[in-house]
Amino acid sequence: MKVIHLMSTHAFSGAENVACQIINAFKDDANCKMIYVSEINENKKFLDDRVINYYELKKFNYSNVKRAIDELNPDIIHAHDVRAIIIASFFSKRAKVVGHVHGNHENMRKITPKTVLFNKVTKKLDKIIWVSKSALDNYKYKENIMNKSEIIYNAIDVERLYSRISEDKNEYEKYDIVYLGRLSYPKNPIRLLSIIKMIKEKKSDIRVAIIGNGELEEEVKNYILNNKLKDNIVLYGYIDNPYKVLNSSKMMVMTSRYEGTPMCALEAMALEKPIISTPTDGLLDIIDNNETGFYSDDDTMLSRKIIELLDNPDKLARMSENVARKSKEINNIENYKEKIKQIYKMEM
Repeated sequence: MKVIHLMSTHAFSGAENVACQIINAFKDDANCKMIYVSEINENKKFLDDRVINYYELKKFNYSNVKRAIDELNPDIIHAHDVRAIIIASFFSKRAKVVGHVHGNHENMRKITPKTVLFNKVTKKLDKIIWVSKSALDNYKYKENIMNKSEIIYNAIDVERLYSRISEDKNEYEKYDIVYLGRLSYPKNPIRLLSIIKMIKEKKSDIRVAIIGNGELEEEVKNYILNNKLKDNIVLYGYIDNPYKVLNSSKMMVMTSRYEGTPMCALEAMALEKPIISTPTDGLLDIIDNNETGFYSDDDTMLSRKIIELLDNPDKLARMSENVARKSKEINNIENYKEKIKQIYKMEM
């Protein structure tokens, strides 16, 4: 069986990470050959580091995707974003098409040209994977696709995560908080900074690592300077292997407006890091409130919980133990692989 993973994007983020996780999960399976198909650009390094076989599109459009499908002749087109799903649907007579929706995007909750077109092409899809219950529940036309939809929560390969940590020979300081994600509207990093500002009023020595880049990078830098947070926050930018920094931190803080099941949260849990977050989508499915982390839509409550955990090492340690147990439940890459096999209807 030949499977292509089709992406219309070329910035390495959550969906790209999931596609690579799936490809690597099947790398030793003689019954399945997988290839990543997209514009590659700056992602070449990230794909090479993960030993991902890829086919490069000079530009993502119908004609180039058609050329790739003509050459690769896949049995399955696994499309990982709405634009890729729409293009893939044109080839549904030549291959099984699986759509994969990676987030609870705001523009999928209302009538827009995008949702109308997506609703139309879903008739040609064999299956649609949703990474959280909220993503499916909030989709505007969900009643039309329930019979071909399945919720499969993301999972990570924990063994490979620890291997990546061992590959990093750099030394990092210890951090109270780590943020790992794009500096973009959905992730809402300015809200994170406002919470850190509140914490600093009580804990002047708070240390924070921010890993990621994006369109809000300059706004983030300006907020840090204007609010005298420069001595508290280290901006790393994008790091391909951020896991040693993550492992050097006490907890992860997330302030997303919407999510799917974020890979960074699963990675944090695999490293026994509690997650303090806004009550967002798939995070509600993996955070047991006050057990493996804490969620609230009140910034004062979030800042108080962070301070409480930092001031009570025993409480933080107990929560970390709970996180470790929870991670074993949800980060099972073999179970995840079996679910994908069922979607593909591969021979077991």
